[in-house]
Amino acid sequence: MQRVLSVLFLLLTAITSARGQESFGIAYYDVDGLYDSTPSQFYNDTDYTPKGRFHWDENRYNTKVQNIAQVVDSLALSVVILYGIENESVVRDIVSASKEDYAYIHRQSDSRDGLDFAVLYFGDRLFIDRIIEWRGALCIDGSIGHTPLTIIANHRSQSLGVMMEEYDLLREDKNIVILGYPNRMNFDRYDMHDATLAAERQGRGNQLSQGRWLMRDRIATNFRWQGHCNVYIKSWLLDEKGAPKATFDKTKYRGGYSKYLPVFIYFREILEN
Repeated sequence: MQRVLSVLFLLLTAITSARGQESFGIAYYDVDGLYDSTPSQFYNDTDYTPKGRFHWDENRYNTKVQNIAQVVDSLALSVVILYGIENESVVRDIVSASKEDYAYIHRQSDSRDGLDFAVLYFGDRLFIDRIIEWRGALCIDGSIGHTPLTIIANHRSQSLGVMMEEYDLLREDKNIVILGYPNRMNFDRYDMHDATLAAERQGRGNQLSQGRWLMRDRIATNFRWQGHCNVYIKSWLLDEKGAPKATFDKTKYRGGYSKYLPVFIYFREILEN
């Protein structure tokens, strides 16, 4: 417990709001499953229905929507990638609950649990040219002003490298940021720098397991950047034991956010090229 409290103190003192300090920021947040309360015809989500194992009714759904919107507003970054969103209706509810004026992207995949990515972004900061969905990954090819930027959200994709080669994303003129759960991806193979490595070496992480912080979700880039990359943490995101306050503890309803914390990166160098 002492180790957890020491690391928690470092995290709390290290994180500050990014907006207004740097030019552009991106966050990745696994919300640990945000389903609506209506049964699906295409996959088994019966646990997240009023009569299901989690007694997932409109009140619990609305509470989690408000919780996630609170995190998004607190991040206050130009792009916030959410993983674990059931459908576009859920995305719209989060955007409506947010105080920021976000545009959004959502693509329905064929995942077995029905969970997908949602990308919330400021339309006057990020300009999108194409969107690629690929087996556990979502790629946004666009620009910040006149500077090209490719953002790849990843959740345990087995073939992320194949996507990057298939769609010619490995050219030297591409500025790439990969965020999410890499599933043991070898970043070095693709000349990517693990931006979360420094925070990890200092004992930080976005998941607490057996009293230790683990960097489950990561951020990698293929360009030199000036700015900051870290885990985003606030006291209200934690429970009384100092762990991320989840929606459920097994089947016990806790009314929290997620068992994971967001990771984020903000930078300015890419805007000055």
